[in-house]
Order: sequence, then structure tokens, then C-alpha cells
Amino acid sequence: MKIIPYNSALIVLLTAVMASSTFAQGIRPWPENLYYWEFRGKPTLLLGGSIDDDLFQYEGFEQQLDTLVACRGNVIRNTMSSRDTTRPWPFAKVGDKYDLNRFNPEYWDRFSRLLKAASRRDVVMQVEIWATFSYYRDSWTHFNPFNPAHNINYTPGESGLPEVNRSHPTRADNPFFRTVPRYMNNKVVLPYQERFVDKILSYTLKYDNVLYAMDNETSADPRWGEYWADYIKKKASEADKEVYLTEMWDPWDLKHEWHLYTIDHPETYNFIDISQNNWQEGQRHQDALAYVRARIAENPRPINNTKVYAMRGGERWLNSRLAVSRFWGNVWGGCASSRFHRPTPAGHGIGINHNARRAIRGIREILAHFDIFRSAVQDRLLKDRAEDEAYCLACEGRSWAVMFPDGGRVLLDPRGAPEGARFEVRWFDADYLAWQQPYEIEATPILPLGAPGHGRWVALVNVK
Repeated sequence: MKIIPYNSALIVLLTAVMASSTFAQGIRPWPENLYYWEFRGKPTLLLGGSIDDDLFQYEGFEQQLDTLVACRGNVIRNTMSSRDTTRPWPFAKVGDKYDLNRFNPEYWDRFSRLLKAASRRDVVMQVEIWATFSYYRDSWTHFNPFNPAHNINYTPGESGLPEVNRSHPTRADNPFFRTVPRYMNNKVVLPYQERFVDKILSYTLKYDNVLYAMDNETSADPRWGEYWADYIKKKASEADKEVYLTEMWDPWDLKHEWHLYTIDHPETYNFIDISQNNWQEGQRHQDALAYVRARIAENPRPINNTKVYAMRGGERWLNSRLAVSRFWGNVWGGCASSRFHRPTPAGHGIGINHNARRAIRGIREILAHFDIFRSAVQDRLLKDRAEDEAYCLACEGRSWAVMFPDGGRVLLDPRGAPEGARFEVRWFDADYLAWQQPYEIEATPILPLGAPGHGRWVALVNVK
């Protein structure tokens, strides 16, 4: 036997390699501040946008990922959706009907390729298991393989499922979402649903960059989402994996009782998605974020925004500045992620257009000079402040980042700073991605901060 001599340098090298991102913990709450994510060993703020939500169905998704990464974005959303005949469904056909016991290789190959491409680029992917809108109206009636009219596996009578559904998903009247044991215990349909989820997990559990949402904008009974959350956690545990799950509810008001099934139940959902709050704006938008943070203060978890809209309710035209304000507001409200929703038709977002890319770059530029992961939302430190005038993140006693959505002037209480300290103030023009020259000031005992002009500005204040 040949004896390999001990080599301390080799041991050091191997240790370093094992600590690299390849072997590091994947996506999880950052242990030092559970409001934020850690990804591959580093605290990470998730920022993103994309042209589509079922991105694996989009031809050229690699280019979308490259565009995202180029502006320093790092999160995408992927609904397990098809919607119509132009994009493959998960099951294979036998003749002119689907067989729910056979999978469509094209659908799953696309999904696999997106997972691999995102992982290679250090992009986190939130997978939404049940694409709600695929199970109602035309998508259900004309295309969906789970519809008994479109498969060979069960009839309407056997399954209890309708052949036609014209309802909007907010009515939640498709029995497809009532199959779980604690509800209708549909033993005909549920095994096929479980088989679909098992197939998803056969791909996703190989990767460390995946978050899970049970539904998209759901109005279903909470028992539905709870079942699938428990089911996925059990399957992950069997594979010796830890997973992070949420539910995305339809109501815009985060105080709605449905949101509490996520906010108040960390044993089921270990992070929170509040996407629908992004129909709110200004101070109301920020107050809702504060409400959620206060409610989970004793058990903090990441708060994600997977969809940031660019419209007001009832309007039909996009407003990029409104989307950008919501996007920045999420970050200054202490959220762990902010992602622009897909553009029209029907998406109501700006995707990853030039305004979205500029917003992502601007926030990254600020974070290069401010430790957001050790900061806290501290709007109470701002005095003489009008509604929606400014918002403050603070590393108490050391540094403050004050964001002005559209100019303004406030007074900052630099609480915790050494007595008699001097401060450096540096202004960042978020609309033009430009820094102004820093200046020094002494607190007396508060610091006046006046934005240099209209538009979005951020003041970085540091103890000298």
C-alpha cells in the first residue's frame, strides 16, 4: 500500500473548497437576521424581474436570466403553468386526450433546463406549484389535462370535477382545490395531484436555489395549501432536504384573515409572500409592511414580494414610476425580496425593462455602502416628516440610509451615536444612479436632511 504523506497545505485547500458556494448551505433565512435570506453562505437580498412568470415555458429564458444577472438581479418566479395550447402541459396525450399516468417530456425538460440555468447563475427561483388561473375559465374548460373532458383517467362522475368552469378564481368554486383529506378527501383525483407534485420535487430537490409557493393569488380554503405544504416538507425530509414554503393569497389587504394563515403559522409556512400588497401605494403600502413585521416580531421570517405591479386597481395603463416606488418601498420596509411582475398582456408589471434594471442597480449601489442585513426599519427616527416623505433603515449608532421617494426634507435623530460625533452625509440620485460629493455635519442634536432635488434620493449618513 502506498502511503500518501500528510500535506497541511492540501488540507487547507480542501477545506476552502468545501466552504465554497458549491458546498455551502443553499437558500435559507440568515441566522443572524431572520428577516433576510442567506444564499450559498452569504446574506442576500433578492431582487428581480422577468418577462414571464412561467419562465421555463418562455423560449429564450437563458437570455432573460443573463439580462437579470447583468443588472445584479438574482430571483425569478416560475409558475407551473401552461394556460393554452401554445405551451406544453405536463402530461402526455394518448390520441386526442391526456393520460395522467404519463408525463410530457418537453414540459419537464424545459423545467429542468431552467432550474439548471438559474442555479449556475446564482439565481433563486420561487416555484409556484398550482397555477391558479390554469384551473378556471377557458384554461380549465378547453385545455387543462385534469379536466375529465380532456383525460382518459376519470369521468366527471368519478372525479367530481366539472367539464366547464366559467368562474373567476376568486370564487374558488372548482372542486379541484377541495380534494385533500381534511376537506373532500377525493381519492380519485388526489393521487394524480400528488403524482404531479412528486414529479416537480424530483427535479427541484436536486437544487439549493428553490423556494416554494403553494398557489398563485389563491382564494382556496386554507386546508388546501396546508396539505401541500406538509406534503412537500415530508417528501423533502425523506430526501434529507430542508425546504422553505409560503402561500400567496389573493386579498390586497394584509390584515385579511386569509393572510393570517401564513403570517401566524410559521409551523406551516416558514416564509411569507405579500405580493398582493403591491397593489397598495405610498404610505399605505409601507404601513402594511410595518404591520406584518410587527406581527412576526417574536418569530421573524423573510417577507417576500414576488410580484410588484405597475398599475393602480381599475386602471389600464402601466405606471413605471409607481412600480419602482413599490419596489424600493419593499426594501426600505425591511422585506427580503422585491421582484417586478411580468408586463402586459394581463401581467400589470414592467418585467425586466430599463426602469426595472435601473432600480435593481440603484439598490445594489446603495447596499455596497450600507449593511442592510444588520439594519432595522427605523422610520421613527425621522422627525418633521410628512406622509410618505421619507423612510429610514438604521444600523443604530453607526449608519443610516434615508430614502426619499420624491424629494423632501426631514430631521434625522442619530440615536446611539457617540456624543459629539460628526457625520458624513452622501447623497445618491436613484433616478440617474449618481453620487454627489459627501459633506460633514454635526448633530445639534438632530441632523437636517434635505434632498438635493425632486425624484428619488437616498441619504447615506455615517458616523465619522
